[in-house]
Amino acid sequence: MRALLPVALCLLAAPAALADTALLIANTRHDHGQSLRQADEIAALDRSLTEAGFEVIVVENGTAEAMGAGLSALIEAGETERLFIALAGHVVRSQRGTWILGTEADAPDLASVGRQGLSLDVILEVAGQVPGRSIVLIGTEPRGIETGEGLGRGLGPIDAPQGVTVISGAPDDLAEFTRDAVLRPGVDLAAALEAAGNLRSHGFLSAALPFLGAEADVPPPAGPSPEETALWQAARDLNTAGAYDAYLVRYPQGAHAAEARTALAALAAQPVDPLAEAEAVESALNLNRAARQQIQRDLTILDYNTRGIDGIFGPGTRGAIRAWQEASGQEATGFLTERQIGRLREAAAQRAAELEDEARRQREAQELADRAFWQAIGQGQDEAGLRSYLERFPRGLYADVARARLEDIEAARRAEAEAEERDAWDAVRREDSVGAYRSYLQAYPSGLFVPAARARIAEIESGLSPEAQARAEQVEAALNLAQPVRVLVEQRLAAVGLDPGRADGVIDRQTRIAIRAYQEGRGLAPTGYLDQITVVRLLAEAIGGRLFD
Repeated sequence: MRALLPVALCLLAAPAALADTALLIANTRHDHGQSLRQADEIAALDRSLTEAGFEVIVVENGTAEAMGAGLSALIEAGETERLFIALAGHVVRSQRGTWILGTEADAPDLASVGRQGLSLDVILEVAGQVPGRSIVLIGTEPRGIETGEGLGRGLGPIDAPQGVTVISGAPDDLAEFTRDAVLRPGVDLAAALEAAGNLRSHGFLSAALPFLGAEADVPPPAGPSPEETALWQAARDLNTAGAYDAYLVRYPQGAHAAEARTALAALAAQPVDPLAEAEAVESALNLNRAARQQIQRDLTILDYNTRGIDGIFGPGTRGAIRAWQEASGQEATGFLTERQIGRLREAAAQRAAELEDEARRQREAQELADRAFWQAIGQGQDEAGLRSYLERFPRGLYADVARARLEDIEAARRAEAEAEERDAWDAVRREDSVGAYRSYLQAYPSGLFVPAARARIAEIESGLSPEAQARAEQVEAALNLAQPVRVLVEQRLAAVGLDPGRADGVIDRQTRIAIRAYQEGRGLAPTGYLDQITVVRLLAEAIGGRLFD
Protein backbone atom coordinates (compact mmCIF):
# COMPACT_ATOMS: atom_id res chain seq x y z
CA MET A 1 0.00 0.00 0.00
CA ARG A 2 1.31 3.45 -0.85
CA ALA A 3 1.62 5.95 1.97
CA LEU A 4 -0.33 9.17 1.28
CA LEU A 5 2.76 11.39 1.58
CA PRO A 6 4.69 13.63 -0.85
CA VAL A 7 7.44 11.05 -0.69
CA ALA A 8 6.32 7.45 -0.93
CA LEU A 9 8.73 4.71 0.09
CA CYS A 10 6.95 1.41 -0.15
CA LEU A 11 7.59 -2.30 -0.58
CA LEU A 12 5.19 -4.14 -2.88
CA ALA A 13 5.32 -7.75 -1.79
CA ALA A 14 5.56 -10.55 -4.36
CA PRO A 15 5.24 -14.30 -3.91
CA ALA A 16 8.04 -15.62 -1.72
CA ALA A 17 8.98 -18.25 -4.31
CA LEU A 18 10.18 -15.57 -6.71
CA ALA A 19 12.52 -13.50 -4.58
CA ASP A 20 13.63 -11.08 -7.28
CA THR A 21 13.95 -7.47 -6.07
CA ALA A 22 13.48 -4.08 -7.74
CA LEU A 23 14.15 -0.49 -6.66
CA LEU A 24 12.34 2.38 -8.42
CA ILE A 25 13.34 6.02 -7.75
CA ALA A 26 11.18 8.58 -9.57
CA ASN A 27 11.65 12.26 -8.69
CA THR A 28 9.23 14.34 -10.74
CA ARG A 29 9.00 17.49 -8.59
CA HIS A 30 12.06 19.42 -7.37
CA ASP A 31 12.08 22.39 -4.99
CA HIS A 32 14.82 24.29 -6.83
CA GLY A 33 14.69 22.97 -10.39
CA GLN A 34 12.31 22.36 -13.27
CA SER A 35 9.80 19.56 -12.80
CA LEU A 36 10.38 16.49 -14.94
CA ARG A 37 7.74 15.36 -17.39
CA GLN A 38 8.37 11.64 -17.67
CA ALA A 39 9.87 10.47 -14.34
CA ASP A 40 6.52 9.11 -13.19
CA GLU A 41 6.77 6.54 -16.02
CA ILE A 42 9.45 4.82 -13.91
CA ALA A 43 7.24 4.72 -10.80
CA ALA A 44 4.44 3.23 -12.91
CA LEU A 45 6.61 0.15 -13.54
CA ASP A 46 5.81 -1.16 -10.05
CA ARG A 47 2.73 -3.02 -11.25
CA SER A 48 4.48 -4.73 -14.18
CA LEU A 49 7.39 -5.72 -11.95
CA THR A 50 5.09 -7.07 -9.25
CA GLU A 51 3.20 -9.15 -11.81
CA ALA A 52 6.55 -10.51 -12.99
CA GLY A 53 7.32 -11.73 -9.45
CA PHE A 54 9.48 -8.91 -8.09
CA GLU A 55 9.44 -7.39 -4.64
CA VAL A 56 9.38 -3.67 -5.48
CA ILE A 57 10.76 -0.79 -3.41
CA VAL A 58 9.44 2.58 -4.65
CA VAL A 59 10.73 6.06 -3.78
CA GLU A 60 8.68 8.87 -5.33
CA ASN A 61 9.75 12.52 -5.09
CA GLY A 62 12.31 11.54 -2.52
CA THR A 63 14.92 13.57 -0.69
CA ALA A 64 18.51 12.34 -0.61
CA GLU A 65 17.75 10.70 2.74
CA ALA A 66 14.66 8.92 1.36
CA MET A 67 16.56 7.63 -1.65
CA GLY A 68 19.31 6.36 0.63
CA ALA A 69 16.68 4.58 2.74
CA GLY A 70 15.33 2.93 -0.40
CA LEU A 71 18.79 1.69 -1.36
CA SER A 72 19.34 0.42 2.19
CA ALA A 73 16.08 -1.55 1.92
CA LEU A 74 17.33 -3.06 -1.32
CA ILE A 75 20.60 -4.09 0.33
CA GLU A 76 18.78 -5.60 3.29
CA ALA A 77 16.72 -7.74 0.87
CA GLY A 78 19.94 -9.70 0.20
CA GLU A 79 18.98 -10.40 -3.41
CA THR A 80 20.95 -13.19 -5.15
CA GLU A 81 18.75 -14.03 -8.15
CA ARG A 82 17.69 -10.98 -10.15
CA LEU A 83 18.10 -7.28 -9.38
CA PHE A 84 16.28 -4.47 -11.21
CA ILE A 85 17.00 -0.78 -10.48
CA ALA A 86 15.42 2.15 -12.36
CA LEU A 87 16.12 5.81 -11.61
CA ALA A 88 14.63 9.05 -12.97
CA GLY A 89 15.30 12.57 -11.76
CA HIS A 90 17.71 15.45 -12.16
CA VAL A 91 21.16 13.96 -12.80
CA VAL A 92 24.46 15.82 -12.36
CA ARG A 93 28.03 14.82 -13.07
CA SER A 94 31.65 15.62 -12.31
CA GLN A 95 34.68 14.40 -14.21
CA ARG A 96 34.62 11.18 -12.16
CA GLY A 97 31.08 10.49 -11.06
CA THR A 98 27.32 10.88 -11.42
CA TRP A 99 24.58 11.59 -8.84
CA ILE A 100 20.77 11.51 -8.93
CA LEU A 101 19.55 14.49 -6.93
CA GLY A 102 16.96 14.52 -4.18
CA THR A 103 13.97 16.82 -4.45
CA GLU A 104 15.50 19.27 -1.95
CA ALA A 105 18.77 19.75 -3.92
CA ASP A 106 19.72 23.42 -4.22
CA ALA A 107 22.63 24.35 -6.53
CA PRO A 108 24.86 21.47 -5.35
CA ASP A 109 28.59 21.74 -5.96
CA LEU A 110 31.30 19.10 -5.91
CA ALA A 111 31.61 19.38 -2.13
CA SER A 112 27.89 19.18 -1.27
CA VAL A 113 26.45 16.87 -3.93
CA GLY A 114 27.02 13.81 -1.73
CA ARG A 115 24.60 15.27 0.82
CA GLN A 116 22.00 16.29 -1.78
CA GLY A 117 21.91 13.22 -3.97
CA LEU A 118 22.62 9.51 -4.33
CA SER A 119 25.86 8.38 -5.98
CA LEU A 120 25.49 6.24 -9.11
CA ASP A 121 28.78 4.52 -8.22
CA VAL A 122 27.22 3.29 -4.96
CA ILE A 123 24.11 2.09 -6.79
CA LEU A 124 26.25 0.21 -9.31
CA GLU A 125 28.31 -1.34 -6.52
CA VAL A 126 25.10 -2.73 -5.01
CA ALA A 127 24.02 -4.03 -8.44
CA GLY A 128 27.43 -5.66 -8.83
CA GLN A 129 26.56 -8.05 -5.99
CA VAL A 130 24.38 -9.99 -8.47
CA PRO A 131 26.63 -10.22 -11.58
CA GLY A 132 24.98 -11.32 -14.80
CA ARG A 133 21.48 -10.76 -13.35
CA SER A 134 21.46 -7.04 -12.59
CA ILE A 135 19.96 -4.25 -14.68
CA VAL A 136 20.22 -0.53 -13.90
CA LEU A 137 18.12 1.93 -15.93
CA ILE A 138 18.89 5.67 -15.75
CA GLY A 139 16.22 8.05 -17.05
CA THR A 140 17.29 11.60 -17.94
CA GLU A 141 15.48 14.61 -19.41
CA PRO A 142 16.91 17.89 -20.79
CA ARG A 143 15.43 20.01 -17.99
CA GLY A 144 17.16 22.73 -15.99
CA ILE A 145 18.55 22.76 -12.46
CA GLU A 146 21.31 25.01 -11.16
CA THR A 147 24.67 23.43 -10.30
CA GLY A 148 27.67 24.79 -8.45
CA GLU A 149 31.43 24.62 -8.99
CA GLY A 150 32.73 21.33 -10.36
CA LEU A 151 29.37 19.92 -11.52
CA GLY A 152 27.38 19.87 -14.76
CA ARG A 153 24.00 18.49 -15.76
CA GLY A 154 23.65 15.01 -17.27
CA LEU A 155 25.44 11.69 -17.04
CA GLY A 156 29.17 11.50 -16.35
CA PRO A 157 31.46 8.55 -17.07
CA ILE A 158 29.87 5.20 -16.20
CA ASP A 159 32.16 2.37 -15.14
CA ALA A 160 29.72 -0.53 -14.88
CA PRO A 161 30.84 -3.43 -12.65
CA GLN A 162 31.41 -6.84 -14.21
CA GLY A 163 28.11 -8.44 -15.19
CA VAL A 164 25.90 -5.37 -14.64
CA THR A 165 23.77 -4.09 -17.53
CA VAL A 166 23.36 -0.28 -17.50
CA ILE A 167 20.99 1.43 -19.95
CA SER A 168 20.24 5.16 -20.19
CA GLY A 169 17.68 7.21 -22.07
CA ALA A 170 14.37 9.02 -21.70
CA PRO A 171 12.23 7.64 -18.85
CA ASP A 172 9.25 6.81 -21.09
CA ASP A 173 11.50 4.92 -23.53
CA LEU A 174 13.07 3.00 -20.64
CA ALA A 175 9.64 2.10 -19.24
CA GLU A 176 8.52 0.80 -22.65
CA PHE A 177 11.76 -1.17 -23.04
CA THR A 178 11.24 -2.73 -19.60
CA ARG A 179 7.73 -3.94 -20.39
CA ASP A 180 8.47 -5.08 -23.97
CA ALA A 181 11.91 -6.63 -23.48
CA VAL A 182 13.30 -6.85 -19.93
CA LEU A 183 10.18 -8.48 -18.44
CA ARG A 184 9.48 -10.77 -21.39
CA PRO A 185 10.95 -14.25 -20.74
CA GLY A 186 13.67 -15.34 -23.14
CA VAL A 187 14.12 -11.96 -24.91
CA ASP A 188 17.57 -11.16 -26.35
CA LEU A 189 18.22 -7.80 -24.65
CA ALA A 190 21.07 -6.87 -26.99
CA ALA A 191 18.87 -7.32 -30.04
CA ALA A 192 15.96 -5.51 -28.37
CA LEU A 193 18.20 -2.58 -27.45
CA GLU A 194 19.49 -2.33 -30.99
CA ALA A 195 15.94 -2.38 -32.32
CA ALA A 196 14.88 0.36 -29.90
CA GLY A 197 17.50 2.69 -31.32
CA ASN A 198 16.88 5.45 -28.77
CA LEU A 199 18.63 3.97 -25.73
CA ARG A 200 22.30 3.63 -24.84
CA SER A 201 23.94 0.69 -23.09
CA HIS A 202 26.96 0.76 -20.77
CA GLY A 203 28.75 -2.35 -19.58
CA PHE A 204 27.56 -5.97 -19.66
CA LEU A 205 24.92 -6.93 -22.24
CA SER A 206 24.69 -10.58 -23.26
CA ALA A 207 22.67 -11.74 -26.24
CA ALA A 208 22.68 -15.29 -24.88
CA LEU A 209 21.48 -14.58 -21.35
CA PRO A 210 17.97 -13.04 -21.15
CA PHE A 211 17.05 -11.23 -17.95
CA LEU A 212 14.07 -13.56 -17.49
CA GLY A 213 14.44 -17.19 -18.54
CA ALA A 214 12.17 -18.71 -21.18
CA GLU A 215 10.29 -20.59 -18.41
CA ALA A 216 9.72 -18.94 -15.06
CA ASP A 217 10.03 -22.19 -13.07
CA VAL A 218 13.30 -23.32 -14.69
CA PRO A 219 16.40 -21.87 -12.98
CA PRO A 220 18.73 -20.02 -15.36
CA PRO A 221 21.69 -21.98 -16.65
CA ALA A 222 25.08 -21.31 -15.14
CA GLY A 223 26.68 -18.44 -17.03
CA PRO A 224 30.18 -18.26 -18.43
CA SER A 225 33.10 -17.24 -16.24
CA PRO A 226 33.69 -13.53 -15.67
CA GLU A 227 36.85 -13.73 -17.83
CA GLU A 228 34.93 -15.31 -20.74
CA THR A 229 32.09 -12.80 -20.36
CA ALA A 230 34.55 -9.89 -20.43
CA LEU A 231 36.29 -11.21 -23.55
CA TRP A 232 32.97 -11.82 -25.30
CA GLN A 233 31.70 -8.34 -24.41
CA ALA A 234 34.89 -6.83 -25.84
CA ALA A 235 34.48 -8.88 -29.02
CA ARG A 236 30.88 -7.69 -29.41
CA ASP A 237 31.87 -4.09 -28.80
CA LEU A 238 34.64 -4.24 -31.41
CA ASN A 239 32.59 -6.40 -33.80
CA THR A 240 35.65 -7.30 -35.90
CA ALA A 241 36.87 -10.62 -37.26
CA GLY A 242 40.04 -10.37 -35.16
CA ALA A 243 38.05 -9.89 -31.97
CA TYR A 244 35.78 -12.88 -32.62
CA ASP A 245 38.78 -15.04 -33.59
CA ALA A 246 40.47 -14.11 -30.31
CA TYR A 247 37.40 -15.27 -28.37
CA LEU A 248 37.21 -18.59 -30.28
CA VAL A 249 40.92 -19.32 -29.80
CA ARG A 250 40.50 -18.89 -26.03
CA TYR A 251 37.06 -20.51 -25.71
CA PRO A 252 36.42 -22.80 -28.72
CA GLN A 253 33.54 -24.47 -26.86
CA GLY A 254 32.49 -21.37 -24.93
CA ALA A 255 28.98 -20.18 -24.20
CA HIS A 256 29.15 -17.73 -27.13
CA ALA A 257 31.11 -19.85 -29.59
CA ALA A 258 28.14 -20.34 -31.92
CA GLU A 259 27.37 -16.62 -31.87
CA ALA A 260 31.01 -15.82 -32.61
CA ARG A 261 31.08 -18.12 -35.63
CA THR A 262 27.80 -16.68 -36.88
CA ALA A 263 29.17 -13.16 -36.49
CA LEU A 264 32.36 -14.13 -38.35
CA ALA A 265 30.33 -15.50 -41.24
CA ALA A 266 28.24 -12.33 -41.35
CA LEU A 267 31.34 -10.14 -41.37
CA ALA A 268 32.90 -12.21 -44.14
CA ALA A 269 29.81 -11.69 -46.27
CA GLN A 270 29.85 -7.92 -45.79
CA PRO A 271 32.08 -5.42 -47.55
CA VAL A 272 34.73 -3.96 -45.25
CA ASP A 273 33.82 -0.56 -43.84
CA PRO A 274 37.14 1.15 -42.96
CA LEU A 275 35.46 3.97 -41.06
CA ALA A 276 33.40 1.62 -38.91
CA GLU A 277 36.48 -0.46 -38.16
CA ALA A 278 38.49 2.65 -37.29
CA GLU A 279 35.72 3.85 -34.99
CA ALA A 280 35.62 0.46 -33.27
CA VAL A 281 39.40 0.51 -32.73
CA GLU A 282 39.24 3.96 -31.09
CA SER A 283 36.20 2.98 -29.02
CA ALA A 284 38.12 -0.02 -27.66
CA LEU A 285 40.74 2.37 -26.24
CA ASN A 286 38.04 3.58 -23.80
CA LEU A 287 39.50 7.10 -23.68
CA ASN A 288 38.39 9.08 -20.65
CA ARG A 289 37.63 12.80 -20.73
CA ALA A 290 41.12 13.85 -19.62
CA ALA A 291 42.71 11.81 -22.42
CA ARG A 292 40.35 13.34 -24.98
CA GLN A 293 41.12 16.84 -23.75
CA GLN A 294 44.85 16.14 -24.05
CA ILE A 295 44.33 15.05 -27.67
CA GLN A 296 42.43 18.29 -28.35
CA ARG A 297 45.24 20.33 -26.78
CA ASP A 298 47.84 18.51 -28.88
CA LEU A 299 45.88 19.19 -32.08
CA THR A 300 45.49 22.85 -31.14
CA ILE A 301 49.23 23.23 -30.52
CA LEU A 302 49.76 21.86 -34.05
CA ASP A 303 47.34 24.50 -35.44
CA TYR A 304 44.40 22.13 -36.01
CA ASN A 305 41.25 23.80 -34.70
CA THR A 306 39.15 21.41 -32.58
CA ARG A 307 36.56 24.12 -31.79
CA GLY A 308 37.02 23.66 -28.08
CA ILE A 309 38.92 21.64 -25.48
CA ASP A 310 36.02 19.98 -23.71
CA GLY A 311 36.74 16.25 -24.08
CA ILE A 312 33.87 15.87 -26.58
CA PHE A 313 34.85 14.58 -30.01
CA GLY A 314 32.32 16.42 -32.18
CA PRO A 315 32.61 17.51 -35.85
CA GLY A 316 35.34 20.05 -35.04
CA THR A 317 37.62 17.53 -33.35
CA ARG A 318 36.94 14.83 -35.93
CA GLY A 319 37.80 17.28 -38.72
CA ALA A 320 41.02 18.27 -36.94
CA ILE A 321 41.99 14.60 -36.54
CA ARG A 322 41.37 13.95 -40.24
CA ALA A 323 43.42 17.01 -41.24
CA TRP A 324 46.33 15.91 -39.02
CA GLN A 325 46.17 12.32 -40.31
CA GLU A 326 46.18 13.49 -43.91
CA ALA A 327 49.05 15.94 -43.33
CA SER A 328 51.12 13.23 -41.62
CA GLY A 329 50.59 10.68 -44.41
CA GLN A 330 48.08 8.45 -42.61
CA GLU A 331 44.63 7.25 -43.60
CA ALA A 332 42.28 10.14 -42.83
CA THR A 333 39.50 8.35 -40.93
CA GLY A 334 38.91 10.93 -38.19
CA PHE A 335 39.41 8.18 -35.57
CA LEU A 336 42.65 7.49 -33.70
CA THR A 337 44.65 4.39 -32.90
CA GLU A 338 46.81 4.06 -29.81
CA ARG A 339 49.94 4.45 -31.92
CA GLN A 340 48.58 7.59 -33.59
CA ILE A 341 47.80 9.12 -30.20
CA GLY A 342 51.45 8.56 -29.23
CA ARG A 343 52.69 10.14 -32.47
CA LEU A 344 50.36 13.10 -31.96
CA ARG A 345 51.64 13.58 -28.40
CA GLU A 346 55.25 13.54 -29.60
CA ALA A 347 54.55 16.01 -32.41
CA ALA A 348 52.73 18.35 -30.04
CA ALA A 349 55.51 18.19 -27.46
CA GLN A 350 58.08 19.00 -30.16
CA ARG A 351 55.96 21.91 -31.42
CA ALA A 352 55.51 23.19 -27.87
CA ALA A 353 59.29 23.15 -27.42
CA GLU A 354 59.68 25.02 -30.71
CA LEU A 355 57.13 27.62 -29.60
CA GLU A 356 58.94 28.03 -26.30
CA ASP A 357 62.27 28.50 -28.08
CA GLU A 358 60.70 30.94 -30.52
CA ALA A 359 59.15 32.89 -27.65
CA ARG A 360 62.51 32.98 -25.86
CA ARG A 361 64.22 34.39 -28.95
CA GLN A 362 61.45 36.98 -29.33
CA ARG A 363 61.84 38.00 -25.69
CA GLU A 364 65.60 38.33 -26.04
CA ALA A 365 65.26 40.43 -29.21
CA GLN A 366 62.65 42.64 -27.58
CA GLU A 367 64.83 43.13 -24.50
CA LEU A 368 67.80 44.14 -26.68
CA ALA A 369 65.66 46.69 -28.51
CA ASP A 370 64.25 47.88 -25.19
CA ARG A 371 67.68 48.52 -23.66
CA ALA A 372 68.97 50.19 -26.84
CA PHE A 373 66.03 52.60 -26.98
CA TRP A 374 66.40 53.45 -23.29
CA GLN A 375 70.04 54.35 -23.92
CA ALA A 376 69.08 56.35 -27.02
CA ILE A 377 66.72 58.62 -25.04
CA GLY A 378 69.41 59.32 -22.47
CA GLN A 379 68.05 56.85 -19.95
CA GLY A 380 64.88 58.87 -19.45
CA GLN A 381 66.26 62.23 -18.38
CA ASP A 382 63.50 64.32 -20.00
CA GLU A 383 59.73 64.07 -20.33
CA ALA A 384 59.67 63.69 -24.11
CA GLY A 385 62.07 60.77 -23.95
CA LEU A 386 60.10 59.09 -21.17
CA ARG A 387 56.82 59.39 -23.07
CA SER A 388 58.33 58.13 -26.32
CA TYR A 389 59.78 55.15 -24.42
CA LEU A 390 56.44 54.26 -22.83
CA GLU A 391 54.67 54.66 -26.17
CA ARG A 392 57.01 52.10 -27.73
CA PHE A 393 57.53 49.85 -24.70
CA PRO A 394 54.51 50.31 -22.40
CA ARG A 395 55.53 47.20 -20.45
CA GLY A 396 59.25 47.42 -21.06
CA LEU A 397 62.15 46.80 -18.72
CA TYR A 398 62.19 50.45 -17.60
CA ALA A 399 58.45 51.15 -17.80
CA ASP A 400 58.05 51.38 -14.02
CA VAL A 401 60.99 53.79 -13.79
CA ALA A 402 59.63 55.90 -16.65
CA ARG A 403 56.16 56.11 -15.11
CA ALA A 404 57.59 56.98 -11.71
CA ARG A 405 59.62 59.82 -13.23
CA LEU A 406 56.62 61.07 -15.19
CA GLU A 407 54.58 61.01 -12.01
CA ASP A 408 57.32 63.10 -10.35
CA ILE A 409 57.20 65.56 -13.28
CA GLU A 410 53.43 65.78 -13.00
CA ALA A 411 53.67 66.29 -9.26
CA ALA A 412 56.13 69.12 -9.73
CA ARG A 413 53.91 70.75 -12.30
CA ARG A 414 50.87 70.33 -10.13
CA ALA A 415 52.71 72.18 -7.36
CA GLU A 416 53.41 75.05 -9.75
CA ALA A 417 49.93 75.18 -11.25
CA GLU A 418 47.27 77.53 -10.02
CA ALA A 419 44.67 76.08 -7.70
CA GLU A 420 41.90 76.20 -10.33
CA GLU A 421 43.86 74.30 -12.98
CA ARG A 422 45.09 71.79 -10.39
CA ASP A 423 41.55 71.09 -9.24
CA ALA A 424 40.37 70.75 -12.85
CA TRP A 425 43.19 68.36 -13.71
CA ASP A 426 42.56 66.22 -10.64
CA ALA A 427 38.89 65.93 -11.61
CA VAL A 428 39.83 64.94 -15.16
CA ARG A 429 42.21 62.28 -13.87
CA ARG A 430 39.49 60.81 -11.66
CA GLU A 431 37.04 60.62 -14.59
CA ASP A 432 39.79 59.35 -16.92
CA SER A 433 37.79 59.58 -20.16
CA VAL A 434 38.56 60.98 -23.61
CA GLY A 435 35.79 63.57 -23.21
CA ALA A 436 37.19 64.79 -19.90
CA TYR A 437 40.72 65.15 -21.30
CA ARG A 438 39.43 67.02 -24.38
CA SER A 439 37.47 69.38 -22.12
CA TYR A 440 40.66 70.04 -20.21
CA LEU A 441 42.57 70.83 -23.44
CA GLN A 442 39.83 73.22 -24.48
CA ALA A 443 39.88 75.00 -21.15
CA TYR A 444 43.68 75.03 -20.80
CA PRO A 445 45.24 74.93 -24.32
CA SER A 446 48.61 75.91 -22.86
CA GLY A 447 48.17 74.22 -19.52
CA LEU A 448 50.88 72.39 -17.62
CA PHE A 449 49.25 69.01 -18.18
CA VAL A 450 48.59 69.28 -21.92
CA PRO A 451 51.25 66.64 -22.84
CA ALA A 452 49.85 64.23 -20.25
CA ALA A 453 46.27 64.77 -21.45
CA ARG A 454 47.19 64.18 -25.09
CA ALA A 455 49.19 61.08 -24.20
CA ARG A 456 46.29 59.63 -22.18
CA ILE A 457 43.83 60.31 -25.04
CA ALA A 458 46.13 58.45 -27.42
CA GLU A 459 46.42 55.57 -24.95
CA ILE A 460 42.64 55.23 -24.49
CA GLU A 461 41.87 55.55 -28.21
CA SER A 462 44.42 52.87 -29.10
CA GLY A 463 42.28 50.25 -27.35
CA LEU A 464 39.63 47.95 -28.79
CA SER A 465 36.43 49.24 -30.33
CA PRO A 466 33.27 48.44 -28.32
CA GLU A 467 32.32 45.82 -30.89
CA ALA A 468 35.76 44.18 -30.83
CA GLN A 469 35.83 44.26 -27.03
CA ALA A 470 32.39 42.63 -26.87
CA ARG A 471 33.55 39.85 -29.21
CA ALA A 472 36.73 39.32 -27.18
CA GLU A 473 34.70 39.13 -23.95
CA GLN A 474 32.37 36.55 -25.50
CA VAL A 475 35.31 34.38 -26.66
CA GLU A 476 36.87 34.48 -23.17
CA ALA A 477 33.55 33.74 -21.46
CA ALA A 478 33.00 30.72 -23.75
CA LEU A 479 36.24 29.15 -22.40
CA ASN A 480 34.52 28.85 -19.00
CA LEU A 481 37.90 28.74 -17.25
CA ALA A 482 37.81 27.43 -13.69
CA GLN A 483 39.37 29.57 -10.96
CA PRO A 484 42.48 27.32 -10.58
CA VAL A 485 43.15 27.67 -14.33
CA ARG A 486 42.86 31.48 -14.12
CA VAL A 487 45.35 31.46 -11.24
CA LEU A 488 47.70 29.31 -13.34
CA VAL A 489 47.39 31.78 -16.26
CA GLU A 490 48.42 34.63 -13.94
CA GLN A 491 51.34 32.59 -12.59
CA ARG A 492 52.58 31.82 -16.11
CA LEU A 493 52.29 35.48 -17.15
CA ALA A 494 54.45 36.39 -14.17
CA ALA A 495 56.91 33.59 -15.03
CA VAL A 496 57.52 35.02 -18.52
CA GLY A 497 58.35 38.44 -17.09
CA LEU A 498 54.96 40.16 -17.17
CA ASP A 499 53.08 41.62 -14.19
CA PRO A 500 49.47 40.42 -14.00
CA GLY A 501 49.09 41.59 -10.40
CA ARG A 502 48.16 39.23 -7.58
CA ALA A 503 47.70 35.59 -8.69
CA ASP A 504 44.19 35.21 -7.28
CA GLY A 505 42.19 34.10 -10.33
CA VAL A 506 40.60 37.55 -10.72
CA ILE A 507 41.29 39.00 -14.18
CA ASP A 508 41.49 42.73 -13.47
CA ARG A 509 42.95 45.72 -15.36
CA GLN A 510 46.54 44.77 -14.45
CA THR A 511 45.93 41.22 -15.69
CA ARG A 512 44.45 42.56 -18.96
CA ILE A 513 47.60 44.65 -19.51
CA ALA A 514 49.79 41.58 -18.99
CA ILE A 515 47.64 39.44 -21.36
CA ARG A 516 47.80 42.11 -24.05
CA ALA A 517 51.58 42.38 -23.66
CA TYR A 518 51.92 38.62 -24.00
CA GLN A 519 49.74 38.60 -27.13
CA GLU A 520 51.72 41.46 -28.68
CA GLY A 521 54.97 39.66 -28.01
CA ARG A 522 53.74 36.43 -29.63
CA GLY A 523 52.20 37.92 -32.75
CA LEU A 524 48.64 37.22 -31.54
CA ALA A 525 45.71 39.64 -31.73
CA PRO A 526 46.39 42.01 -28.78
CA THR A 527 42.91 42.11 -27.25
CA GLY A 528 43.83 41.74 -23.59
CA TYR A 529 41.28 38.91 -23.36
CA LEU A 530 41.95 35.17 -23.25
CA ASP A 531 41.12 32.90 -26.16
CA GLN A 532 41.87 29.26 -26.83
CA ILE A 533 45.20 29.72 -28.65
CA THR A 534 46.47 32.27 -26.09
CA VAL A 535 45.80 29.88 -23.16
CA VAL A 536 47.23 26.84 -24.93
CA ARG A 537 50.37 28.67 -26.10
CA LEU A 538 50.96 30.31 -22.73
CA LEU A 539 50.74 27.02 -20.83
CA ALA A 540 52.69 25.10 -23.49
CA GLU A 541 55.54 27.67 -23.50
CA ALA A 542 55.76 27.49 -19.75
CA ILE A 543 56.71 23.82 -19.43
CA GLY A 544 57.33 22.48 -22.89
CA GLY A 545 53.87 21.10 -23.47
CA ARG A 546 53.99 18.66 -20.52
CA LEU A 547 51.60 20.49 -18.22
CA PHE A 548 48.70 18.08 -18.81
CA ASP A 549 50.61 14.79 -19.18
